[in-house]
Amino acid sequence: MGFVAIRDIAVGGDSSAFAFRTGDLVHESLVEPEGAYRLGVDVAAREGAKIDRPANNASQAAWAAYAVSLGASADDVADMSRGDLIKMFGGDGT
Repeated sequence: MGFVAIRDIAVGGDSSAFAFRTGDLVHESLVEPEGAYRLGVDVAAREGAKIDRPANNASQAAWAAYAVSLGASADDVADMSRGDLIKMFGGDGT
């Protein structure tokens, strides 16, 4: 699993039941764009996880997660722009 919950995530708005607690592993299929959980809001990439290269128009959070999966520090990429992340980690994009 390539992601980890960065906050407690309640089930259907019920604050007494949680789908994930902070630190729990979250499967890739549950994370945007296919899933409901948002990078940087609900989940973060786990360092060294296998994450596919995002599309050039993907969010900054998706690019930051990809960079972390390649070994970059989450702190280092958090404030980088999407353009800078693509330049540094995107390769040729084809």
